[in-house]
Amino acid sequence: MPMMRLPISIFLFMILCLGSPARADEFSELKSRAKSGDADAQYNLGIFYDNKEGKTRNARQAVNWYTKAAEQGLASAQFNLGRMYVNGKGVTQDVELGVAWQLKAAEQGLASAQFAIGKRYLSGVDLAQDNQHAQDMFFKAAEQGLADAQNQLGAMYFKGEGIPKDIVQAHKWFNIASTSDNESAKRYRSILEEIMEQEQIEEAQELAREWLAEHEPD
Repeated sequence: MPMMRLPISIFLFMILCLGSPARADEFSELKSRAKSGDADAQYNLGIFYDNKEGKTRNARQAVNWYTKAAEQGLASAQFNLGRMYVNGKGVTQDVELGVAWQLKAAEQGLASAQFAIGKRYLSGVDLAQDNQHAQDMFFKAAEQGLADAQNQLGAMYFKGEGIPKDIVQAHKWFNIASTSDNESAKRYRSILEEIMEQEQIEEAQELAREWLAEHEPD
């Protein structure tokens, strides 16, 4: 079976325990799989070099392994590789190339990439300012349950930022994001409730309940 992508917290825990023979063996297997072309293993090896502290931290190696996985179409590797280029970490800074990699990840449906690209469209930093594209990106990420994107959608509706102002829709998205303990969404929701009619609040709450019911995990 191909190696699955490990949650970062578990993977980093494994790295911290490399002193034991068993963990060293796991790392050797990971590296062997990466060298044989396993994209998930290449991605995890990139994480190792990207996040490890001390002598084994190696941003250039992180870029190397992220690149191999990204070129095979792994969205998470594309996103991380894009970040490395944007920040000039382990590679000569190339913002345009970095954003291009992140766009590839967003097009594949990676929520974190969609959110990052949405922020760029909204701010006009590194991409031409485009509120409609920003909203589309935030919506796609929000539909996948990314609380930051849900909160950002709420803010756009609240401020009328490039889209018609709609406090009911704003409250709906703030309410949804609040279920993930997004503190910003909770604050905005409280502010909104001071200016909304009770009927509007109830309508927004019902819309949020419907969304949450439709998106319950199987």
